Amino acid sequence: MDIEDAGIDRLIARYVCGEDQAYDGLVAAGPVSLSRLLDTRAGRAGESWNDALAEVRGRLDALGREAFERLSTLQALLAKAFPDTLFAAVAEDPALEPAVLWTLQGLSDSRALPILERGLRSPGFTRRQALHGMVKHGSAEHTDAIVACLVDEDHRSTAFEVLGQLGDERAIGPLLAWLAKDDRTAMMAERALARIEERIGGPLTRPVWLDLEVREFTASSPLLPARVTEVAAPGQTVVNGDVLVKLESEMFETELCADRSGTVAEVRVGVGEEISDAVVAVVLRARRRIG
Repeated sequence: MDIEDAGIDRLIARYVCGEDQAYDGLVAAGPVSLSRLLDTRAGRAGESWNDALAEVRGRLDALGREAFERLSTLQALLAKAFPDTLFAAVAEDPALEPAVLWTLQGLSDSRALPILERGLRSPGFTRRQALHGMVKHGSAEHTDAIVACLVDEDHRSTAFEVLGQLGDERAIGPLLAWLAKDDRTAMMAERALARIEERIGGPLTRPVWLDLEVREFTASSPLLPARVTEVAAPGQTVVNGDVLVKLESEMFETELCADRSGTVAEVRVGVGEEISDAVVAVVLRARRRIG
């Protein structure tokens, strides 16, 4: 379909404003739609893009953050439809790389990897997006590069998460060193360690633990009563983030999760039980891994 830039700009603006059907027109227009969208991200769209925005300004203002999210979603959809156009545009203009990093998370294409690798070496939000992309495209070969990102306090939590998901045992040594840091950092490192050790069949050396206080976990919700659909077992070992209790009602489903590692000392609710008031559901004997 032959369509002028101004027409594509209007379709993009309409999609961003919530008109999903505009996507069909953009796909019918072909790869030029993605090229045009990338031009807008690079500030090269010109007056026709400004005119298209002016036509929908009121709707954009009302959508706020949602409009920006829809623009990112549209870029991801068009990138899946026209991947060659995406990578050709980035090759021609490397300055586009930060704008496409989020999109690469949804593409199964080996051409994404060099862009993500460069993103890991960049500061700020670019590094965060590259880290998320490594969950899909990364491998054990990238463990050292992701470990290096742990020094970045702003994106340390994401780096821990990615190391846990990649599951490479070479990350175990560096993660053990982070157990001596502040409590929050130690818990993130511990969680990543637990995921890696689960993947490789257990810890390489016997873990060292520091026993902490007994903690009570209360099941509550503004939409009670609710029914217990899942609960941990007495004696069960859990780590930070593991589900202790699941609740379900006609209006919602929710989970009560451990906020640190430990052993379930007592369970005071049972599967199928209906909870109509806030109650102590699980008692956890907490502990912290220190080596």
